[in-house]
Amino acid sequence: MEDTNYEIRAVQRQMWLALPEEERFRRCGEMFALAKAFAESRAPADLSENEKRRFVFRELYGFELPDSE
Repeated sequence: MEDTNYEIRAVQRQMWLALPEEERFRRCGEMFALAKAFAESRAPADLSENEKRRFVFRELYGFELPDSE
């Protein structure tokens, strides 16, 4: 996602920083929720709840969820 030229990045940054902190936080939360929903929709249907949770974690973070003892 670093293929945007400098001028566009500067405008986007200015727009983002012009928002109140609460609005930036809300939007980040919505983006995370959307990414999680997309990952859940890609999960194979035959997974258990634990396997689905691990699948979604791997999709979002790029590595395996550590085993909990």
